[in-house]
Formats: sequence, structure tokens, C-alpha cells
Amino acid sequence: MGGLYMGKKEKTISRVAEALDLPLDAISNTPRIELIGRGKVICENFRGIIDYNENSFKINTHSGIIKIDGDELLIASITDEEVCVKG
Repeated sequence: MGGLYMGKKEKTISRVAEALDLPLDAISNTPRIELIGRGKVICENFRGIIDYNENSFKINTHSGIIKIDGDELLIASITDEEVCVKG
């Protein structure tokens, strides 16, 4: 994460995570995206789903909107913490 684009709060959280040797997403609302092969995406720390159809999926996060394009996309699972999209 670039220091030029972080506010005071984000810099403090980043320093704490580094000092405690913890991943940043573990102590902040930073989204964590995990790609599994070519057919599965897991997004943690999301705020909501903006748009969803079989070819496009938009997820709202504290850092901005994440857009996933593909074919035959479907929500495999969704909880308060993460959403899993397959396709």
C-alpha cells in the first residue's frame, strides 16, 4: 500500500499491522481478494453487492468497487464477512 494515498488513520493502522507482524486486512476493513484457479473468487471485508448478472459482478468495499467479469458467474456463498463467486 502506497504511503502517498493513505490518510493519517490508514498510516497508523498500517504501522500497527507491520509492528505486530499481522496482515493488514486482519485489523482493518481492507478487502482481501483470493483467486482460486480460473473459476473462483473470494472477497473478504466487503460492504455489499452493487450489481450481479451472469457476466459481471460488482462488490462494494471500503476501498472502492471491485468488478469481476466472466461467464456464467454465480454466487456460490455469501456471509457477513465474505462472498464467493464462481464462474
